[in-house]
Amino acid sequence: MRGWRVRALLVALLMPSVGLAQGINTNVALAVAEDQGIFRSQLRYRRATDDPSGMGRKLDALVAPQTLVYGVTPKLTAFATLPILAHRRRKLGDGSVDKDSAVGDFRLLGRYTFFADDYAPLSTRRAAVLAGMKFPTGSNRFGTPSFDPIFGAVATWAANRHELDLDALYTVTTERHDFEAGDVFRYDLAYRYRFWPERFGKRLLQLNGILELNGRWSGKTRIDGSTVGASGGNLLFLSPGAQFITKRFIVEASLQVPIWQDPNGPQLQDDFTAVLSVRIPFTLGLR
Repeated sequence: MRGWRVRALLVALLMPSVGLAQGINTNVALAVAEDQGIFRSQLRYRRATDDPSGMGRKLDALVAPQTLVYGVTPKLTAFATLPILAHRRRKLGDGSVDKDSAVGDFRLLGRYTFFADDYAPLSTRRAAVLAGMKFPTGSNRFGTPSFDPIFGAVATWAANRHELDLDALYTVTTERHDFEAGDVFRYDLAYRYRFWPERFGKRLLQLNGILELNGRWSGKTRIDGSTVGASGGNLLFLSPGAQFITKRFIVEASLQVPIWQDPNGPQLQDDFTAVLSVRIPFTLGLR
């Protein structure tokens, strides 16, 4: 028992990735310490100009998801996310330009780590389940009117300078006000490599390289009982990125490049999504 505690302590002290470093677009099973929190502010710029309909439609959108993370217990972590549409510019098929900004739908998730094996210093294997709800707090232009349950799972394997994360998350959309968006299934795989330092010293600084695969499937939307043909489909991104980690904050960036797009009908297709975010850990002092 004492040996297990020593190994766990070494992982917590020498591996800043626990609770902080993760795939930028991928969930992890690494724990957040009890009564500890993380604030994450992210900017996501999406550009889509490939219009198979031939109408010349274009989209530029800047979304800023704001997330609070809290370690409820050593095994249970809560996530609260509110996306803010900072700016969206759409060129419509008739040549007109539509600009807007809005607040999106609030999402609350819980992650329960049911398996943890800190089998060596700087090395761990963990698995967790996720469950939560999407609430219709956003505007009609940047949200849906329904309460949608979310569930999934995530696994993490870390060994010294390497980390591998795998997640799957399913959103069951519901009908409200004669509108029902399609269900959404997201799946992600992330590999992280610690370029620097080769060995940790007194200063816990890190520079990580990250490569991710981020997949999304969404079903077709239904309005007034009728299915919208040009809605839903499949999208897969290859996402290289980097993280700089200190004891007080993390700065990270990622570029999501679509390598497979299979939309239903003549939908606007993505060019890329650029991601920049900052994470700041803190202690709430509630315990």
